[in-house]
Amino acid sequence: MQLKQISRILVQFSPWTGEARSAREFLARVTSAPAHATNPDCKVEHRVMVKSEPIIEIEYENKSIERIVTSNLSITQILDLVQNKAQEMDTATKLKAAGIDGQKLESSWGQFAGKEAQQGVGSTSFIPRQQ
Repeated sequence: MQLKQISRILVQFSPWTGEARSAREFLARVTSAPAHATNPDCKVEHRVMVKSEPIIEIEYENKSIERIVTSNLSITQILDLVQNKAQEMDTATKLKAAGIDGQKLESSWGQFAGKEAQQGVGSTSFIPRQQ
């Protein structure tokens, strides 16, 4: 698991409920040596509660905080949520560094990319072969 773009992770769960499995698995993955090597500055905290629903709170480098209730989620779903958000932020950072943050991009195919992009592929036409 990559911890890029993440500054702090809090995992909170009650081990006496059957809903904490995915939160405990997430905690094990983010505290592993390979995950720690991807971002040594990321602080990982955990709280064991007597009565509490399992929660993962993630603070990203841009100071946004995402709170995930994990009671009905699998570890794969949790990892997908976290990694997708981190990848979006990483892409936005790279676009900003390249000087194209917030701009509309146009491809050579005449399709637009960006917030204003229209859904659709374009049009095709049939030109019969000349004999």
